[in-house]
Amino acid sequence: MIGPHPLCPKCRTANGGLVAVRHRQVHLRAHGREACVDHGIAGVLAALWTVSETRSCCQNDGGRAYVVPTAETHDAAVEALTTLGLAPEPEDGFVFFRARTSDRLDDVAHVRHRLEHPTSTQTIWRVNSAGRFERSYSAEPASPDGS
Repeated sequence: MIGPHPLCPKCRTANGGLVAVRHRQVHLRAHGREACVDHGIAGVLAALWTVSETRSCCQNDGGRAYVVPTAETHDAAVEALTTLGLAPEPEDGFVFFRARTSDRLDDVAHVRHRLEHPTSTQTIWRVNSAGRFERSYSAEPASPDGS
């Protein structure tokens, strides 16, 4: 036991005596896999399991999280996390990423939607003719002359 949040009975049996962990858990079943995972990143795991096998995952209190994909599926996990805009940082078999508070990484449908429709639009602020800042949603960078 390393925390106050229990694993489900099935996962307690499978995890060699580990019965509780630090973060709230949810038992996730997706794509032929199942495990108790940190609630806050359940959507990410469901998405990753479409392309990768993972051996472990965790989210800390500061929003940083990690997954440990198998060696054979490591690159696919990094690519999926990149598509989600999570800026993965591979390190010694782990793939770390930071979950922003605006992300709904716990929601399977939201994560699936983000994978299917990656955001490529940038918010760019420009000064208009009245000298005020205005928001432009163009992904095209401004030309050198400011137009």
